[in-house]
Amino acid sequence: MYFVDRSAVVLKPAQAFLDWLHQTSEDLPELTLAQLQSNCTTLLVPEFETPEQIIGYLGERFKLIFEAELSAWEVDRKLWPALDIDQFWNFFTVEVHDMVLDLVDAQLEISPVYGDE
Repeated sequence: MYFVDRSAVVLKPAQAFLDWLHQTSEDLPELTLAQLQSNCTTLLVPEFETPEQIIGYLGERFKLIFEAELSAWEVDRKLWPALDIDQFWNFFTVEVHDMVLDLVDAQLEISPVYGDE
């Protein structure tokens, strides 16, 4: 087991995200907030002294994160909400975890995601 020099942030969709998603299509299956929050995106971020610094770090990168989360749903971009910081914090809550351990004795493989190509 190895310490990883990162903190982890779990990005959880909030009720506003679910409400928006329900408005985008009648073809989507009926989803609950509990279902959306059962398998959330986890972001590795630099280690900081305080959780507030991590929140600031996310705030500086909110648009990239927001776009990646919305693009995971096959929703026409014309139906996307405004990509501003207030909407981001309305759509998501975060859990900050400052201890990250790696149980795998192998190199991490990385590949670009939306916006990093």
